[in-house]
Amino acid sequence: MECARLSDADLLRLVRAGGEPSNAALRELERRHFQAVRVFASACVVSSSAADALAGQAWKQALRPQDGEASGAVRPHALSVVLRTAAAWSRSEQQSVLSPDLVSWAAAHAPAHGTGDEDAQPQFHPLSVASRAFAGLTEHSQTVLWHKAVEHDETERIQEILGPGGEAVHLLERRARNELYNVYVQLHQAGLADECRPFHRMVLAYAEEKAIDMAADLAPHLEGCAACSRAVADLGRMRVDCGAFLAEAVLPWGGEEYVAIRAEEDAPVGTALELLPGGAHLRHTPGRMHRRLFGRWGPARPVLPGGRRTTRVLQSLAIIGLTSLAAAFAFSGSLRPGAPQGNESGPSESAQPAPPGQPGPPRATATATSTVTETPSSKPPPERSKAPPPASRAPVRGAILEWVFEGVKGGVVADTSKNGRSGTFAGSPPPDAAGGGVRFAGQQSVVSDGPVVDTERGFTVSARVKLDSLGDDQAVVTQDADRSSGFLLQYDAEEDRWEMRIPDEDEEDAEEAEADEAATDFGPDTGVWTHLTGVYDDKDDEIRLYVDGRLEDTTEHEEGDFASDGDFAVGRGLSGGAGFRGVEGTVDDVRAFDRAISGSDAAALARRS
Repeated sequence: MECARLSDADLLRLVRAGGEPSNAALRELERRHFQAVRVFASACVVSSSAADALAGQAWKQALRPQDGEASGAVRPHALSVVLRTAAAWSRSEQQSVLSPDLVSWAAAHAPAHGTGDEDAQPQFHPLSVASRAFAGLTEHSQTVLWHKAVEHDETERIQEILGPGGEAVHLLERRARNELYNVYVQLHQAGLADECRPFHRMVLAYAEEKAIDMAADLAPHLEGCAACSRAVADLGRMRVDCGAFLAEAVLPWGGEEYVAIRAEEDAPVGTALELLPGGAHLRHTPGRMHRRLFGRWGPARPVLPGGRRTTRVLQSLAIIGLTSLAAAFAFSGSLRPGAPQGNESGPSESAQPAPPGQPGPPRATATATSTVTETPSSKPPPERSKAPPPASRAPVRGAILEWVFEGVKGGVVADTSKNGRSGTFAGSPPPDAAGGGVRFAGQQSVVSDGPVVDTERGFTVSARVKLDSLGDDQAVVTQDADRSSGFLLQYDAEEDRWEMRIPDEDEEDAEEAEADEAATDFGPDTGVWTHLTGVYDDKDDEIRLYVDGRLEDTTEHEEGDFASDGDFAVGRGLSGGAGFRGVEGTVDDVRAFDRAISGSDAAALARRS
């Protein structure tokens, strides 16, 4: 039997039917999908052997017969089974091999139900409208949308998965997007609270850019309604970043990282054994593991005017001017699954016609001066002054210091966390505060009057940095002890890598001090913004380093906690009581927390920056 010419659905039926044809069908499905399953499994665990075990168990579970023999598209279904299997592991002795961030997430979103079935997999809750909408699509539509928007597969590859004799992929994708839109809007409308129903058409029109002029009328409702603000934000993501939207709907933990891998890497096709020899051990956690699997991440993300790195959503916003969608992001807060949603409501798709016989989105007519949504009563709203949308909330609450370097006066930067920890510019000449950041030339710094974090307890520091030179070590954020720095969030020029470094003792020569460090497998590019987050988790005795919101490395730090009661500093470290490792570049968005923040919080900090 020529299995390569069969669709995924046909192959799955052969596998579940058993018999001799099932072996060839299974091999073909493995060729098409097992590598992706193995990649996602590696993000959930801390070793290669554990990734092999998780991927194998989940793959076997995904191929089992389902009720009614329907389980949706093979790839997203198998990936969701990986996450559910990992969540089940978090309740067993296998918890130790899982990513700590995943264990924490599973405890909150995939609790045990006490079924007594050891193979039973937890269901995530609360189920988002996005996940329910994708589950409500036909198997064909799920396949097209997932492989086109999330995996970025070539048309020929998608046609292979769908099988011969189908329509053109671009037509199928358009139909699938319309189907997703209609299912989502129906779910959203069905779950509306009574107070939301008068705003339903306004929410859809506003989110689709058809009635931007109603922002002032709608803003008070969006500010107080998590369900409708979520609908506005999700609708925008469905239109401008559908891949990330779908990935996070299906994979509420790890979806964002998975879609980044698939978009930026030419991931090889094959089985786990073709990628790594059985038993190969990767001792580092997800970010570094991915680089060992695939090498360095793909080309740097595009840089918008002003030099800021952005996600694809924000790139699209900048390109097409979705001002109302940007406001909606502010209303809705964090877009990561698991954020409080109230009566969660859903998004729609691009402004394409609905399939025949199905209601489409509200239509709008445009004139040279205004845009008015057509409703049964077409009376225009009364004229009123348009209040600006509410200000954005802090990306992560609870910062004990926040220097965003806007409105610097007299060589002093205000602490916008309102904790009174202002920073003083030091150096001759002092650093240059221009363009929403501080530019250093190697001999300057910004320092607090005394310590900010307790280095004998858990803490977090973060900053956005753009280096002009890579020739020397450069300390981005530090805090002074008596003779050296109590920690250094820094660039190591000799190793060409970012580091979160914590010495064991307050040595005279910081260069020679024994230290533990979480580090990347890669270095920065000059002139490119990078967001760094360094975490010391005293409870778990570990140091974590996040780069652009992704966990890159975790290392143990069990000994050597000591107090560093000197100044908190940006732009230099301390060795022998003198400044060293000065930054040559620009630093912005410096924050400190008196706790070890989570991976989702680190991602939120990076997204906002």
